[in-house]
Amino acid sequence: MSFLGPLSFGLWTYFAIGGALLVVGAYIIKMRRRRFEVPWVQLWKRVLEQKDANSLWKQLKRLISLILILLILALVLFAALDPTLGTSDRRARSVVILLDASASMKTMDGNEDGTRSRMEAAREKADALIDSMGGGDVAMIIKVDGQATPMSRFTNDKAMLHKLLHGVGRAAAAKDQSLLLDGIHASDTPADLPRALGAAADALRDRKNPLIVLISDGAFPEQQLGLVEWGAGSAAPVDPKAPPQKNLATVDLSKIDVRFMSVGKRSDNVGIVAFNVRRYIANKAAYEVFIEIQNFGTTPAKRTLTLENGTTPVDTQTIELAPGQRIRRIYAKLPASDDNKLRAALKHIDGPGGSDAFPLDDIAYALLPARKKSKVLMVTQDNLFLEGALLVYDNVDPMKVTPAEYTAKPSIADGMDVVVFDDFTPEVVPQPPTSLLYFHPSGPNSPFTVRGELAGNPKVTEVDEDHPVMRWVTMSDVNTDKSDVFTIDPKKGESAIAYSVRDAIIAAKREGRRKVLAIGFSLPAADRTNGSDLPMRVAFPMLLVNTLDWFAGDQADLLTTYPTGSRERIPLDGVVGAVDAEVTGPDGRMTHTPVIDGLATFYGSQVGYYDVEAKGPDGQTMARISLAANLASITESDIAPASELTLGGKKLQAPEAFEITRSQKLWWYFVAIAMLLIVTEWITYHRRITV
Repeated sequence: MSFLGPLSFGLWTYFAIGGALLVVGAYIIKMRRRRFEVPWVQLWKRVLEQKDANSLWKQLKRLISLILILLILALVLFAALDPTLGTSDRRARSVVILLDASASMKTMDGNEDGTRSRMEAAREKADALIDSMGGGDVAMIIKVDGQATPMSRFTNDKAMLHKLLHGVGRAAAAKDQSLLLDGIHASDTPADLPRALGAAADALRDRKNPLIVLISDGAFPEQQLGLVEWGAGSAAPVDPKAPPQKNLATVDLSKIDVRFMSVGKRSDNVGIVAFNVRRYIANKAAYEVFIEIQNFGTTPAKRTLTLENGTTPVDTQTIELAPGQRIRRIYAKLPASDDNKLRAALKHIDGPGGSDAFPLDDIAYALLPARKKSKVLMVTQDNLFLEGALLVYDNVDPMKVTPAEYTAKPSIADGMDVVVFDDFTPEVVPQPPTSLLYFHPSGPNSPFTVRGELAGNPKVTEVDEDHPVMRWVTMSDVNTDKSDVFTIDPKKGESAIAYSVRDAIIAAKREGRRKVLAIGFSLPAADRTNGSDLPMRVAFPMLLVNTLDWFAGDQADLLTTYPTGSRERIPLDGVVGAVDAEVTGPDGRMTHTPVIDGLATFYGSQVGYYDVEAKGPDGQTMARISLAANLASITESDIAPASELTLGGKKLQAPEAFEITRSQKLWWYFVAIAMLLIVTEWITYHRRITV
């Protein structure tokens, strides 16, 4: 006899002891004597004497009742262990079914007319495998996509395993919420085979006759197929002259029988394997698109390639590809629109080579942040260097006032996107979301605390290259006569992005809906003799461009999409205090991900657009960004099925027929006996036999 229940013996013991204590405690409370008032004790003396004579029999009857209740409890708890006869048979096997649910399993070649997917064919093979199991065999199912997801424990309940594969209707699920509603379906991610094999090997540890059956089309990269060890006596070839190597990612499958069942027939497919977009640095109103397409089939292919900006077609062209050919298309200087969603699509053409069975990689998505001209107010006393740098920037609508004009009327900055204070620190600043850029702020109104001044031509010795403002900016050759030094408070979201040795001379922060940048030294101007030669360096216009882009939310010129099936750390633009982020996927489902050090973990399981909202402790939205995810996997787009699979140098065979083994579930017998005892206890109690 073996026990297949979900409870461990340790946990079961705690339940048994706790239940027994509750029963005994309740029984002791039940035996408490009741108080009766009588008119004269002498009249009841003979009754009490007769009761005392029978007290031993009364105690015995109560003891019988207690034993009966404890026996019922023991039967119910023992049934919870799911006692089974027959699984100790030496021929019985413990099977882990690895069901490939990666993107390539969406290929529509599961039958002759192409109306069923490989996933459906794989479920049918899993059904046949489960039906062929003997009575003593047990199996569990693991879904294999970008993650390894166990769908069940080891069980020989074939009906439950079939429900896990195909799902159940909502009417049935309403009766049993533990059943899976949707079944196992293919995702939009590549498969992580080593992780799934490792999970299967862990599940089979210390089990007799372990067996892994992989049901898949074999679309795995060679690197994953090589991360397997078979241990001593392996059939895999070993070079005795090769130095010993140990890969921590290697999966040990020694003493485990691994078999392979193949699905899939077709190999013809044309897919988009790369789709990237970038804006031009000097002209943010235009962008450039890069598309890479490959023919994975063995015959020539013909498609129509369409590029769309929102609902507006940008370009449509017919492309022809030879077998195995990969082509690139670059669209330069495309005008931006109000819609920031870009889509590239391959459309089938009637005739030979005009269709394929894998539509998932025929569409790719990208996002282009909406961009409008920034209204920039310069508060300066005729600084031609600053004015000239902003005037040549096509994406800026500049305006200039003097410090005296601004002091007299601070409302002049209302409606501006950015205000630049040149060697001037006002008492009144515009309200958010207007961003602020300071050159040489001073006094108590400085956005960052000024703790001193560096004199004697301080040099910029270090910059934070990861900050968007300092991208491609080199300041090691910049000279300045003096510079203020800022005290940085990370708790307020402040960060230093340029240092002179250990002193912060350029600082940045985010204040709610706006961003602030302060540079500790002055720019040269006609009304001042001191300052820096930064405007004479290439770094100056680049610094301004990066700053305005950071203020506007354009943090990168290359806006790559994210591949599905991999975890990415997404920067949330200096957000401080966010603890959680809500991720809304293409299907509208919402998930949560933690935010650590201003980075949110993103895992795309579907191709399409995602919205990420960073939330503060009070649930308030602190930042909102959009992302695009594509398959972007050459391995998954190469849908040619593998009739044979070599794993770690060992060729896998098809599974053999299961031995005929028998098993018998015993739990319902114990439940039936417990029900019979409950009826017996009820009858004896009401008949006053055990009370």
